[in-house]
Amino acid sequence: MSARDEAKTVRPRDATANPADDDADSAAPPDERPWSPRIAALLFLAAGVAVLGWAFAIPEGTIDQDVGPRAFPLLVGVGLCVAASVAVVQAFRGSDPALTEQAREEARLTEWRPVAALLALLVCYLFALAPCGYWQSTAVLFTLVARVLGSRRILRDALIGLVLALAVYFLFDRLLGIHLPPGIVRLAF
Repeated sequence: MSARDEAKTVRPRDATANPADDDADSAAPPDERPWSPRIAALLFLAAGVAVLGWAFAIPEGTIDQDVGPRAFPLLVGVGLCVAASVAVVQAFRGSDPALTEQAREEARLTEWRPVAALLALLVCYLFALAPCGYWQSTAVLFTLVARVLGSRRILRDALIGLVLALAVYFLFDRLLGIHLPPGIVRLAF
């Protein structure tokens, strides 16, 4: 029996102690830590780099503009890269065994069907946006996302989705002059 095992058996047990506290004395070896946080952090970093790449592909605005069309995508890309870099460092650094066990338990309990359905809806939305139009596609997306997330009030969800989509459409297209795809049904006003 090693000295570590003897210390665990000799130590008196507190009635309120958490059974996971026995494992909290030492960090989990690197090969026992879950890979999902590492993969997620690296994917977020790759997404940040992709956003930066796309932002630099946007043509420069005219000379008389204070802020060009690249400004917001660059801001989002830099913010995503910074946050993802912090996540990468935390994911590859030694972690607390109690948090590692909690992450494993949460991963085991995660329902992946709604996640896959939401991802499929976003891909469909991406392809429907230009031909169908912004406000039509967004209203349908809102309704379907609400349904996937558990709402059973389709008429209410469709109405809320339509009002929000039209509000954003008017804000960008009419007030800010940033034209969104009008789609199949063009608005008369």
